[in-house]
Amino acid sequence: MTIEQTKSPATTPRRRAMTADEQCDVMARHGITFQQCSREAAKQFLQDNTYFFKLKAFDKNFQRDADGQYQNLDFAYLRDLSTIDFELRILILRMTGDIEHALRVRFNNLISRVDEDGYQVIRDYEQDQMAFYESQGKHYNPESVYQKSVYTKGMIDKYLVDKPIWLFWETCSLNSLIHCYRSFLKHRQFQDITYSLLYGVRLLRNAASHHNCLLLPPSEQIKPTRDLNELLKLLLNGKTEFVEQTLHLAETDALIHDFSCVLLAHCNLVKSSAMRAHITRQIENFCDRMKLHEDWYRNPSSGCNHLIEQMDAMQLLMSCVVELNQKRGNESLPEAQMPLLRQPYRRPVRHGRRQASKQARLSKD
Repeated sequence: MTIEQTKSPATTPRRRAMTADEQCDVMARHGITFQQCSREAAKQFLQDNTYFFKLKAFDKNFQRDADGQYQNLDFAYLRDLSTIDFELRILILRMTGDIEHALRVRFNNLISRVDEDGYQVIRDYEQDQMAFYESQGKHYNPESVYQKSVYTKGMIDKYLVDKPIWLFWETCSLNSLIHCYRSFLKHRQFQDITYSLLYGVRLLRNAASHHNCLLLPPSEQIKPTRDLNELLKLLLNGKTEFVEQTLHLAETDALIHDFSCVLLAHCNLVKSSAMRAHITRQIENFCDRMKLHEDWYRNPSSGCNHLIEQMDAMQLLMSCVVELNQKRGNESLPEAQMPLLRQPYRRPVRHGRRQASKQARLSKD
């Protein structure tokens, strides 16, 4: 069942529950047809596979006339889009899970590389967080980031008094892990090209894990990630079709922006050939599924211009990732794309006496 708008005594719009049959009536009144998917099959899908509120969100991709009627929208299109969207969320959750694990592995390797004290890393992070919270007029509780559950309680109780970094990353959220990694990079003077991508990774991971609909027109402006455009140009090296359109969407469309962050971060962080091979197969299967009925959306009367642009961009990006992974496996990656795999590096340290600045030299003269 779902809801239909009624009036409450307080004049606040309310909605009453509707049966699947009534939901189909509402869609039919808006011009949605049941030709490629029968009304009975539609009712069954609404009862067994999804619910009206989520399914109807995808109608934002289609064009309406002046009377608010859809011109070329069959229930089968909404069913297909909801299935593609579900498969996209599954792909994203797998890739972001790989990224989160690989980030912990990289963090651990960097700590070992500089002979770091895993306890000092946490002390530095907590001091950074306290300073930030104080600047916002808030109080920071260091223990709040340790997410206690039946699976982590014993570990937390054992180590919380004197906290090492490995307790932190086994029990913290992805957001806290990213902030701690940023603190480590800053204090140890490391540069990592994937760091700026991690916020887009987190946003899309959260959206997918909360089952948000993804294949929708953008509802607000986004702030593009630093270096994303340059990294995408390296990934799209040698391609011609849809390149400019994809680069534009990566700066304006939240889904393409964040999905680009996920793909690039996965390429750089995940070193396991088995994990990359699994994702390559999953990407290829998803692309096949996405293209199954793409002619429906390419029909000009559907008005799905932005949806088609999103799909074209995703297919281009994913095909480039598949190609890159295959070349990595064959050890034939071109030199031009090697920067995509660049590992964290330390900033050059200046030795000896510093030369006075130009301004200081002029004032001395």
